[in-house]
Order: sequence, then C-alpha cells, then structure tokens
Amino acid sequence: MKIHSCNQRMFSTSTLLPLQLPSRMETHLWYVLPNEVNSESLLSRYVDLLSPLEKDHVFSIHDNQLQKTALIAHALVRTTIARYQVHPQVSPKSLQFRKNAHGKPEVDWEHDDDGDPPPLHFNLSHTSSLIACGVTIDSPIGIDVEETKRTMKNKILSFAQRYFTNEEVEVLRAISDPEVQRQEFIKLWTLKEAYVKALGRGFSGAPFNTFTLRFRSANLNHEDSEIEIVPLENQSLLTTNWQFAQVDLAGSHYAAICRETNGGDPMNVIVRKTIPLLEEHYVTKTDSTAPTADLT
Repeated sequence: MKIHSCNQRMFSTSTLLPLQLPSRMETHLWYVLPNEVNSESLLSRYVDLLSPLEKDHVFSIHDNQLQKTALIAHALVRTTIARYQVHPQVSPKSLQFRKNAHGKPEVDWEHDDDGDPPPLHFNLSHTSSLIACGVTIDSPIGIDVEETKRTMKNKILSFAQRYFTNEEVEVLRAISDPEVQRQEFIKLWTLKEAYVKALGRGFSGAPFNTFTLRFRSANLNHEDSEIEIVPLENQSLLTTNWQFAQVDLAGSHYAAICRETNGGDPMNVIVRKTIPLLEEHYVTKTDSTAPTADLT
C-alpha cells in the first residue's frame, strides 16, 4: 500500500483543533519527520508540554539527535491524544500516563471523575528519522516502523533463524532475490513487532519464535495475503483475534499496524503527517487494509 499526498494542509499555532474520535473501523496513524523540526522555539514549546519525569528522561540522553527524537515523540503523543477531546478542555500538558504490567504506556484517566475511562488506545514507534503514533477506539493497538533501506550486519537467513519460526524462515529462504528477501524480512519483522506490542506483553512475554504469521498464499510477495496468527506456545496468551495493515510512509519507511478484529469489518487507516503545534497534512485514507497487508 503506497501513500500519496492529497496536498491538504492545516495550521494551528496556538491551539489544537479538535478531531472526532476514530470510528470502530478506523485506525488513525500520525507521523512526523524529526529532521523537519528545526525551530528552537518550537522545541522549547515541546519541553513545556512534558511531565517532570519525561523531562528527566529526555535530558538524560546525551546524544543530541536521540534527545531531539525523544522530545518530539513525547510531544507527538501528547498533542495527538489531546486533539481527540475525549474529555472537555483536555490539554497536552495535563495528560497523565502509566505503564501496564509489561511496560506498555497507556493514558491514565483515573484522575478524572467522569466515570469509565475513555476507550482510546494508542501506540508509538520510531526510528531515528521517523516517529509514528497510532490511535484506535475500543481496540488495543500495536504499531512498528522500520526504514525501508535498513541493512543487516548478519545474513538475513541467519538473523531470521534467531528470531523467526522455521516456517517463516523457509518462506524467506524461498525468495531468491537478496534485495527482495531483505525487504520482506523487514516487513515481516514490523508485523510481528506490531502484534507483540498490541498484545501489550513485551518481547519477553511473546518472543517472535513462539508464533508464526502465516500468509494464506504462503508467499510474502502476494498482494493482500490474509494473515493468520499461529501460536506455537502459550496459546492462551497469544490470541488470534487480530487484524493487520501495512503502509509505506514518506517513501522511506514501512509501518505495520495490528489491532483487534472488529466483527470481520475491514480496517480503514487514515494517515496524517504532522509537525506538532505547527502544521499537518492529511495524507490519505485507505479503504480495505485488514486482515490483509500489502507486501509488494
């Protein structure tokens, strides 16, 4: 699935314009390119949004580029969630977060006295050159992004044998073109990572070699191959009621999305490129991305 810009742009310099929550069939995917955020005053505004703990974390990072990426990631999550106006007058700075038992971040609504927590779920992923945040309603979500040109220090199959199941390794082994094999390895990695993050159990709770992602055609090159999750261990924990989507972002990254199925309805992915507190571009809306993935 390739993303094409619709050349729509909206600016918001002092306030965040509210957005409707995603429908139960939608996943909203926001992304920012850190190298496009160069204003010192804007970065200072991001710092002002952070909690004391988040500030400590960001400023404990000595590498300037990594520090900048961490700062923008926190700002992206806070400004994105605040846009949905789940509660009246919610602001990016007032949001509170917690981690589940396995370390997955969640919005902490317990300080609010309005009843049940809002059914808003989010997940974050980043490389050094792109940061993405996925948002859903009533469904846990996991996302992963990887650079399309990511290179491997070891041979692809040797690396795959360390982390993937035998079935997945054999599918990769059947790809004769080394470049195609590298690309499909990365795409499969993002899908498995997204699933583990959606489960919310962490890599140690769901190692990649404990489940197979099986494509109906058993061919990673086949478009719209339906993905089946086959647990090899811990079947009570590695649930199978999930659907996947995969998109290209900025012509430089693969992004994989995993969320719970919604009664068989397809997942619609709405993609927006943003610079938090400055501008955003509505990129595109896909119309039938799950439970299939474009692996061309």
